[in-house]
Amino acid sequence: MCELPKRRFLPSVNPLRVVLAVLAVAVVAVGWLFPGLLSAIPIGAGLLTLVAAVLLPAVKEIEFGLSPGFKLSPALKDREAQLRSVFELQRGDLEYCAHLLSNNPDSARRLLEAAWSQAAAAWRGPVTPQLRVYVLCLLVRLIRKDELWAVHHAGPGQAPDAGLLAGLPIEQRIVVVLHEFANLTIVEVAGLTGRTTAEVTDELVSARALTAGPS
Repeated sequence: MCELPKRRFLPSVNPLRVVLAVLAVAVVAVGWLFPGLLSAIPIGAGLLTLVAAVLLPAVKEIEFGLSPGFKLSPALKDREAQLRSVFELQRGDLEYCAHLLSNNPDSARRLLEAAWSQAAAAWRGPVTPQLRVYVLCLLVRLIRKDELWAVHHAGPGQAPDAGLLAGLPIEQRIVVVLHEFANLTIVEVAGLTGRTTAEVTDELVSARALTAGPS
């Protein structure tokens, strides 16, 4: 199953921010409890400190998904540029996996672009290695649908690919590519494909037996 990272507020909290926030609240309280001509000064200073300590540093976390629906246009543009830069760095590896999963090079490129587009639109967490796994998960979903459509609507006279991977059933091919070529663990493959680790292991054993040839 494809899961987005859970939203967490704690990473945006650090001891310095907490101390500043407490001091700001204390200054505001002093100004409130001792009203006078100059009370507006400590209250204003406290509020400014509170904003600097809590609200401004949280803007980045808000954009990354701590507050659904809250968007900042400049931050979004920077975010899209960052994600696109990451995709360009990973393009070779992802295209390699896409071509191994799909027999059609044009379909592989098209489905990879679609998977990345969907991932970039949905991703709200920090850019971590989990983003690559999420893209692969979406790619598998799209290839499954594409493969199902191709099986039922293939035109006459289309010859099958002679490669070993192409000779495997699609579910076995997915498991083999994700484990052997994308370097995901059996546990990760199971979670990504919505199967048990035992089922993934059995598929790997069967696939290796089919591709091993006569002994």
